[in-house]
Amino acid sequence: MSGIDWANLVLEPQGSLTAFDGRLVLDLDTQVATADGHEAQLTRADSRLLRGLIELGEGVHDPDVILWKVFRAILDPRELKFPMTVLNMKLGEPRWIERTEAGWSLRPPGSPGPTGS
Repeated sequence: MSGIDWANLVLEPQGSLTAFDGRLVLDLDTQVATADGHEAQLTRADSRLLRGLIELGEGVHDPDVILWKVFRAILDPRELKFPMTVLNMKLGEPRWIERTEAGWSLRPPGSPGPTGS
């Protein structure tokens, strides 16, 4: 019988995710985000949400897609408004997350606005 090596079991990727040529970095080990040099300590939920947005990439993403990617659940899309607002505040000004009629986008400040999905 082969056992599971619990000491080496990794449930989630470790290390860091980088977006926008290094302007945004999420350290998955410490749950610290660095946005244009501004460091923010994130909660586990904040970190999961930011990770999902980074992994989805540029562009506007439908709330249902984000909810499934991050939480693996189909929820009311309005459920994203509060956590997105909190995450946006933690990342600092100017804002990194924008809401459009089509959904949500993660983009670096100073870049052209979202154009759709």
